[in-house]
Amino acid sequence: MPLRKLIREIIEDEIANSDVHAPPQPEWPKGKWLALVPGSPDFESVRGHLYKLVNDAYGDMEGGHIKITGKGPGILDRYSFWVVIDHDEDPELDVAIFGKPEFGAKSGGVGHDGSGASISMYKQKAADLRKGGSIDGIGNWWGEVSGRAAYGMIKRGAPAIEDEQKVRALLAGDNITWHGAHPSPSAPAMFKRVNGWYEKDFGPGGKHTKIILGNPAI
Repeated sequence: MPLRKLIREIIEDEIANSDVHAPPQPEWPKGKWLALVPGSPDFESVRGHLYKLVNDAYGDMEGGHIKITGKGPGILDRYSFWVVIDHDEDPELDVAIFGKPEFGAKSGGVGHDGSGASISMYKQKAADLRKGGSIDGIGNWWGEVSGRAAYGMIKRGAPAIEDEQKVRALLAGDNITWHGAHPSPSAPAMFKRVNGWYEKDFGPGGKHTKIILGNPAI
């Protein structure tokens, strides 16, 4: 059985088991972003669904979300901040942006239902939060990004951290090679609008070019 198919079956089984004793889902206000806190009744009612949204969002990546996929819905507690929205006709949440308290709100990733509307909404809200916005008092959002997510947020005005020493302080000793300007001559023009690019060594996960976008409290 292909590894990706096996992971998908494991995730579906985890979600099914986690929902057996879940409380009823509340009715979410349409089109409104709100914060959920792990342990609250509202969060517990959608824990399995949030786990599915995250795994759906990272389904095209080998291994999925490195901190969540394959670890079961209980792992969601590692993130303190969950901002969510229900924007379409069905009663379920469609997008979740999550993070933890570190120099403000350090982004841990996103979950979404895969629709074009949800992906566009996530990128816009992520950019707005990183430009200084907040939800229910949760502000100073920031985080590492690359690829399509970086492109979408830079396009929408998310600020880059371009000071090498600030980047190193935020990454707290991670193994990086600083570039400043994007190192690839064939990089999109959007990437060349900002400095702050570096290569991060993930060990067995390889090396990846990234940038920090946001408004950390540092």
